[in-house]
Amino acid sequence: MPSSPIDVLSRHLERVTICEPLSDLPTLAEVLDAIPDPRSRRGRRYRLGPLLALALLAVLGGATSLAKITRFIAGYDPELRARIGLPGPVRLAASTLGRLLARLDGDDFDAATCAYLARLAAAPPATGTNGTNGTNGRTALLGLAVDGKTLRGSRTGDRVTHLLAATRHDTQTVMAQAQVAAKSNEIPAFTPLLSGLDLTSVVITADALHTQHEHARQIVAAGGHYVFIVKGNQPTLLRRLKALPWREAILNDRTDETRHGRREIRRMKICTVRPGLPFPHAAQAIQVKRRRTNNATGKTTIVTIYAITSLHPGQITHAHLAGLIRGHWSIEALHHIRDVTYREDACTMRTGAAPRIMASLRNLAIGLARLIGWTNIAAATDHYRSHPTDALQLLGLTT
Repeated sequence: MPSSPIDVLSRHLERVTICEPLSDLPTLAEVLDAIPDPRSRRGRRYRLGPLLALALLAVLGGATSLAKITRFIAGYDPELRARIGLPGPVRLAASTLGRLLARLDGDDFDAATCAYLARLAAAPPATGTNGTNGTNGRTALLGLAVDGKTLRGSRTGDRVTHLLAATRHDTQTVMAQAQVAAKSNEIPAFTPLLSGLDLTSVVITADALHTQHEHARQIVAAGGHYVFIVKGNQPTLLRRLKALPWREAILNDRTDETRHGRREIRRMKICTVRPGLPFPHAAQAIQVKRRRTNNATGKTTIVTIYAITSLHPGQITHAHLAGLIRGHWSIEALHHIRDVTYREDACTMRTGAAPRIMASLRNLAIGLARLIGWTNIAAATDHYRSHPTDALQLLGLTT
């Protein structure tokens, strides 16, 4: 039995560099089977682990609803289902699966699946714009983006499911996820989200909402660093940043990219904070000017962004710091994939933990596809929908 899905799924792609698998990593089927089962022992027809595993494979193949997932499970070859742990005919209704997902503990599910992805992605690339850089004696640093997403289809009255996640810049794998309490916002969820992660040699990137004093203290106390965007919710800090001598500052980094029908030029300047800004552990101030030109219309827009970081001068290269700022938007790209490829906002599951579990299954499917080497998630879903036996190798039950 293979110890990791990476060594077998890498056969589905050509010319893809894959990290070495971890020899002590359990199979994904074992991970899902260890999640607490909320059902009574009496009347259980199917084991939880196999059901969740097949639901994941359905999502990997592009399933966007409970009805599509149950049709996918019922359509699997009976011999393959028996090997997974679902012997005999499967007559699973979408409503039955929905009730099961609604009763699962979202925290337990995310803890198990995120830990699995974290171990699978434990071997980072040697170099990379948003990954690590161990050259010239500098400490290797990993970017981790924190941002939230509302599952719009889950809205019931004035309640809606809102999730906060921490995602690696380089692989788009979700390392932690938490649900924001009803009638609250993302700020109180930030501390528990990161409390279970090892932040050593990690740079947390976040938008202006999380530019909070306590967040900065928590990250640095845990051995990490931060890069925070500064906007009007911190008026004193923003005013101080704008007043820095940016005209006299040298240009530290410049990038010029043309893609998605537009040309974007980014210019980054850095000011060392002396004697200091009114924000904990702030060591450098950053100004980024972003000039975008729409190739179709010729319209140009210029936006100036300010940020602060606990990273000290010389700790990483200027290009790496600029890459960390750009890399934060990898989590926005993840949300875009969930909305466009998996139609997440159109999913109307509203009961219990079901919306969160489905979002977690999408995160897991996308993370696995990225680690395998897929750069186009829509192409990955097409492949595994057409080749379900290939997708079955994720469970570590076929070679």
